[in-house]
Amino acid sequence: VGAVTKQTLFPPLMPAGRPFRVSNASRSSRKGIVASSLQELISKTLDAFLISAGIITLVLEEDGTLVETEEFFQSLDDNTHFMILEKGQKWTQ
Repeated sequence: VGAVTKQTLFPPLMPAGRPFRVSNASRSSRKGIVASSLQELISKTLDAFLISAGIITLVLEEDGTLVETEEFFQSLDDNTHFMILEKGQKWTQ
């Protein structure tokens, strides 16, 4: 009789969500959003601001730097403040 080994498989650990702040282009609305990836942040931001379609751009609120790669996103500190820009909107100081 052979030995039976039991192997428990755990799902890969998702990175813990981090807190961020996101405002709209006019800075009239700000939301706190917890996300572990750039895609998750964008998805939750679209939901939070009730944006259903169209092209959006995510920039740093302080200087308008475009946030488009996961590597850059992961290098940012917790509580970084972003701005969501819809088609035709521009970052202004």
